[in-house]
Amino acid sequence: MIVTQAKKELIFRELMVEDREWAAPLLEGADALACEYSFTTLYMWRRHYHNRIAREGETLYIRSGERHHSYLLPVGGDRKAGIDRLWEHARSQGEPLVLYGAGTALIEQLEEWYPSAFSIESSPNDFDYLYNSRDLAELPGKKYHQKRNHISAFTRDHPWSYEALNDENTPEVIALAEEWCRQKGNCQDQSLRSENCAIREALRLRRELHITGGLIRVEGRPVAFTFGSPISGEVFDVHVEKALAEYGAAYTVINKEFASRELTSYRYINRENDLGIEGLRRAKQSYRPAIVLEKYVCREK
Repeated sequence: MIVTQAKKELIFRELMVEDREWAAPLLEGADALACEYSFTTLYMWRRHYHNRIAREGETLYIRSGERHHSYLLPVGGDRKAGIDRLWEHARSQGEPLVLYGAGTALIEQLEEWYPSAFSIESSPNDFDYLYNSRDLAELPGKKYHQKRNHISAFTRDHPWSYEALNDENTPEVIALAEEWCRQKGNCQDQSLRSENCAIREALRLRRELHITGGLIRVEGRPVAFTFGSPISGEVFDVHVEKALAEYGAAYTVINKEFASRELTSYRYINRENDLGIEGLRRAKQSYRPAIVLEKYVCREK
């Protein structure tokens, strides 16, 4: 009789910043456009979304959710074998397998591998907005006429300057994030509190997370900032963009200046999703995305 050795259980744990060294190359190797494949995104929001990881050989597994778990499609190694492994794990936990962040091509692949095994649900609040980096850097043509007018008006009204995020100004940016939070009702909303904590931690780990950022000053005072990190060599993910309420047009300024000064080596700039917030959706659409990246949730039937 041949005895086969049972596979070890997948053990999921909280991300640590040191995981970037091995996990980021696997995520980048997925050749993905979505923000879920950014190590910094996963790390920043690990507590809010209860993001956890497991590693088996050269395959990375990512789980979200505190009680009801869902999984990003595995990266590294054989993807079908990875999904099979997740299916085994979900069954061992007494749960149906739920996969999130799947794009159209992966939906077709899942249907080929597992015919009629999943129900597919569109997740429009999670659709990512991707822009040609040149469009955001230059704001060319008629479609960006209003954006250029906003910048001209801001320049006329305010003596402003741009500078890249660095060791010296990072504490000022953290303070600016706190001030923005106070303007929003002192972050009474749980999501805003989580975001503020994530911003503060990410900025303190700027080097370890390979974060690039910038800020706008008006008469020396920081009034707007942004930062992000690469998803791959072609796609840069903008994690955060904030401006003080009295300098609303600074959003347009920081957007363009950051793209033109820091991001021209990338093909696309991913400005992430709109969370179903109508004002945010209009703002993201106003920049004329090159790609609105559709995503789906796949639930085991």
